[in-house]
Amino acid sequence: MADVYKFYKFWDSFKTWREFSQYDEYDTEDAGDRYEKRWMESQNKKRRQKYVLEERRRLIDLTNMAYSGDPRVKAEEAREAAAKAAKKQNASDQRKKKHREQDERDKAEEEKKKALQEQEAAKI
Repeated sequence: MADVYKFYKFWDSFKTWREFSQYDEYDTEDAGDRYEKRWMESQNKKRRQKYVLEERRRLIDLTNMAYSGDPRVKAEEAREAAAKAAKKQNASDQRKKKHREQDERDKAEEEKKKALQEQEAAKI
């Protein structure tokens, strides 16, 4: 399972190598001076960012779809759920056992008190 989680972690944090320069609005070679070139570059960068985010969302959706359909992941989640349920049941059983033991001690103590009261009543 460590390899499976490592695989999905890689794809969750994957950074694309695509540049999306085909969507640039301005050609920086046509700039008149460096200020105009910087402005063109910043406008192109803003425009590219939209496509980078779209690509990132596409990769995340693909990874999530693959993760949710992976039978190894489903089996591991089922195993963890069963272990959690067993642990919860065990804790519940222990609480019930403690309550039963406490009830038995209380009954025994109450019987001792009754026996002492009967002995005192017999003495009087």
